[in-house]
Amino acid sequence: MRITTILSAATLMAIMPAAAVAQNHHQATITYQGCDYVPSGSFIDNDTVEEVIFDGFVGHIDGYQMRNCPKLRRIVFNGPVFSTGGLEFARNCPELTDVEFNALVLNLNLTEYPDCDKLKSITINGAVYNTSDSIAAPATPVDSITGNPVYVGQIKQLARWQMESMNKKGWIKKIATWYKDDIRNLADKAGLKELCDSIDTIYTLHRDPDEGKSMLQILKESPAYERSEADTARLFTYTPPTDSLLTLSRLHFNIDSIAGNGDDISRIKNLLYWVHDLVRHDGGSTWPDCHFNLRELTQVCREQQRGVNCRFMAMMLTEALLTQGIPARYITCQSKAWDEDGDCHVICVAWSDSLNKWVWVDPTFAAYVTDENGLLLHPGEVRYRLQHDLPLVLNEDANWNHELPHTKEGYLENYMAKNLYIMSANSLQQSEPEGKSDHTQGYHIGLTPVGSNFTSARIIITDDKQFWQSPYHE
Repeated sequence: MRITTILSAATLMAIMPAAAVAQNHHQATITYQGCDYVPSGSFIDNDTVEEVIFDGFVGHIDGYQMRNCPKLRRIVFNGPVFSTGGLEFARNCPELTDVEFNALVLNLNLTEYPDCDKLKSITINGAVYNTSDSIAAPATPVDSITGNPVYVGQIKQLARWQMESMNKKGWIKKIATWYKDDIRNLADKAGLKELCDSIDTIYTLHRDPDEGKSMLQILKESPAYERSEADTARLFTYTPPTDSLLTLSRLHFNIDSIAGNGDDISRIKNLLYWVHDLVRHDGGSTWPDCHFNLRELTQVCREQQRGVNCRFMAMMLTEALLTQGIPARYITCQSKAWDEDGDCHVICVAWSDSLNKWVWVDPTFAAYVTDENGLLLHPGEVRYRLQHDLPLVLNEDANWNHELPHTKEGYLENYMAKNLYIMSANSLQQSEPEGKSDHTQGYHIGLTPVGSNFTSARIIITDDKQFWQSPYHE
């Protein structure tokens, strides 16, 4: 018996209900009547679903939606779509034969389908304004869109959703604002002057005060930290090298030999370069299906000829350092607009006994940072120097996958200036710090400037001295 699930727009206003229902393994057809946002990974390892039908309006649907769905054969969008994310839509769905878009799509990026051999092409029965792949999904001439009464009605739908979303907070507002000019251009060419004026008014009323500022300027304008000298609590715990999982990794890779017999700085750098070369960085890759330890992550990358994102590379370097008795943390670095900006970067810090301080080590780019005298710095020190225009030096061999050299200007003054506004770390540094594991796992501790709205950590502090406390802190 075929089971059909109808989801209302109200149900899908929140992110989690969409994902939770999609994961139900007792549904052959899943039908959405309308939704603001469908998050990445809503259909993974689902061995029952055969059809996913979007009958109503879709605000934004992420990429990397469908993976390992052996019976999935059809995905249909019958209503207008404002935007889609990441290029890959489905992977390892061997029965998938039909992907149809039957209405107006403002921005279409879902054009990649690895290991979906029966899918020969995407069917566009509607219209596409912007596309990431003109061969897989060709754009429709604008006159053909604005001259069609059906599409003009859908332009109005898209514009209404956009104006409502610009009045919200978080990721939805960001998406709606990104494509303001696209909708306005269509509305203008369709002769919808009042609608254009309304879009302009809403945009002006709810405009982000940081819009137009450089990432470095936003960081410089950050409020100060607030220290509490009375609070000496130990925030972070570091697993000793005698831990069973760390011992397995140390012996498996002969990490003692890789680290070498030099001073602590040379050992830290040796492990930084080793992890940088061990696996390839792929920021758009799906999360690997394994335990998040150094051995299994490396094995998955080799067997599947894939890379991993910065988070996993930082976990791997943290584990390698811990095997040598070098305290280390992986640090999630985020922007001021953390609830709207889906991009972050994860690096490591390693404790140097010889310097009596933390040092920045980024395995994604084989990067470390010093002052003008060659003293290695940690992220808090780099942040301060960026804010106060003090000298910073990036190692000359910093690079992405040995394909793209990195410069101080691009890496520090632009990318990391954005991502050093908020920093957080796991309270417990060990092998398998996240994901499936038999280990007791920690929780995240966030460091923010005073007045931040950051909420994605169990403990949030404004005391930078406490966040960068020594691993031997009492």
